[in-house]
Amino acid sequence: MSGKGGLENRREPRVSLSSEVDCEVESGHVRWRFADLSAGGMFIDVYDPLPPGTRFGLRFQLEPPPISARAQVHYVQPRIGMGVEFVDLAQEDRQRIREIVERLYMAGRQRGDATLRRSARVLVHIPVKVGAANGAAPMEVDEEAAIVKLSKNGGCISTRHPVGVGEKLRLFTSSGREFLAGIVWVGDSNTKTDRQVGIQCRGLAQALGFQFP
Repeated sequence: MSGKGGLENRREPRVSLSSEVDCEVESGHVRWRFADLSAGGMFIDVYDPLPPGTRFGLRFQLEPPPISARAQVHYVQPRIGMGVEFVDLAQEDRQRIREIVERLYMAGRQRGDATLRRSARVLVHIPVKVGAANGAAPMEVDEEAAIVKLSKNGGCISTRHPVGVGEKLRLFTSSGREFLAGIVWVGDSNTKTDRQVGIQCRGLAQALGFQFP
C-alpha cells in the first residue's frame, strides 16, 4: 500500500456503499465502482489504480442531482483499488454526502452490521456457471459467467443474464462445488452481453482458496 494515514485516519464517518462513478482521466472517460464513501473521499475498485497524487474529475449520484468533483489519489492497493480524496467539491455537495453517510452510518450502528467498515477484497477472474435459485421461471444456466471480485462474505460476478436485487443465484465452480448467493446490487450492463452483480455468499472465498481477516 502506498501512503499512510490520510483517508484511513479521517474523522468523517464512512460507510460501505457500492455504486458507479464516472471518471475523466488522462486516457479518457472510464466508469468504475466505488466501494465506500465519506464526505472526504471514497475508495474506488479498480484492478490497475492510478498513481498516488493523480488528480481527475469524477461524477456520481447518491440522490438526484448528480455530484461532480475533482479528486486526488491518496493511496493505492495494487489489484484492488485506490483511496481518493475530494480536493474540489462544492460545499453544498459535501454536506449532502455527509448527511447521507451519517444517516446510513447511524442505521448501521443500530443494526450492528458491517456497513461501517470496508472489508478486504481482491479482484480476480474465476470462471463459474450461474443459474437461478428462486423457484420462479427457470433461468438458463450462464456457462460463461465469472467471479471478478471476492471479499470475505461475497463479491461480484459478471453475467449475461438480467437479474434483480433480492434474487437468489446458484454458482457452480469448476471443481464441482455449488453455492447459493443472494444478489445485493446490480450494475449497468458494460456490454450487450454482460453486467456486474454484487452477491452475498458465505464460504465462497474460502472454498476458492482466499483467506480474509
